[in-house]
Amino acid sequence: MSIWEKMLNLDRRWIFLLIGIACVVPFFTPLGLPILPSQEVVSIYDYMENLTTDNAIFVGFDFDPGTAAENMPMGVAVLRHAFARHIPVFITAYGPLGQGMAAMALDEITDEESDDYYVYVNWEDWASIREQGITDRAGIEEAWIAAGNTLSENAHGWVFEGRDVAFLGYLPYFHLVILGMSSSIASQYPTDIGGTPLEEMPMYQEHKSLRDIDLAVTTAGSSACVAWITYGREKIGLPVAFGVTAVMATDYYIYIQSGQIIGQMGGLRGAAEYETLLLRDGYTKSPGKAFVGMDVQSIAHLLIIFLVVLGNIAFFAGGFNKKTKLKGRR
Repeated sequence: MSIWEKMLNLDRRWIFLLIGIACVVPFFTPLGLPILPSQEVVSIYDYMENLTTDNAIFVGFDFDPGTAAENMPMGVAVLRHAFARHIPVFITAYGPLGQGMAAMALDEITDEESDDYYVYVNWEDWASIREQGITDRAGIEEAWIAAGNTLSENAHGWVFEGRDVAFLGYLPYFHLVILGMSSSIASQYPTDIGGTPLEEMPMYQEHKSLRDIDLAVTTAGSSACVAWITYGREKIGLPVAFGVTAVMATDYYIYIQSGQIIGQMGGLRGAAEYETLLLRDGYTKSPGKAFVGMDVQSIAHLLIIFLVVLGNIAFFAGGFNKKTKLKGRR
């Protein structure tokens, strides 16, 4: 048996082993392969860069665990960006499982074991500051520090519940919820998921309806993202950006071309591009999960291409294209 025939009859389990190694090794030794952000992602990032504490955004976790590998890093990246710039964030979910995904994202961002975390300050913990009539972001942080609170070395800052974030969660028939929020957010969400009245939150006092919101970013694994276009963008002119899975991305480029959305993060690559921009501008200290995931994906794809090319070389160099049957195992 010639070397070419041995190659073509290689036990497929060796290929599975090689793919397994290619997927595992980059997690422990990241390669840091370069990622050039696309204009669709840069457009979202630049839009966020122009927002301040006087603005507010919605981030919709409109996906379930099935697409979390792609969608979760998008939501986490946008939240990190908003928290770093002290942009108030209302968090919603199109489906019941999306609420759990949003909770996991907040847990990741506020995990004290990570190198890039934010300290989450519960509503009750800064009640004394509100009682003094202090509700602006700068004043709250100044009073919080004056009370003796300090940040650890790895912490980026504080996230004050009700001032920086309102976790609204899931409601059924979400397209109707979007319609209702165009008149009043509190009419649909009287309280957040923890039971805190929305009308008592300083961020709600400044942004009472979707008409007062400056951007809605929907991270979706289905057509749920279209609801934000239909009932948000077209009805009241709400600026919208998408974060969708790779297989969905091409379906929604028409909304970029028509100017109906600000931009789009497509798949793991789109999330990694946003993470690259955050790292570039110092909002994070280390690459995110999508950036590392792109190393895994790229190495696996390169290995598959190499094996395909090698198989074709063996096929033609061994003259098997002239034969009707190969010898060896089935």
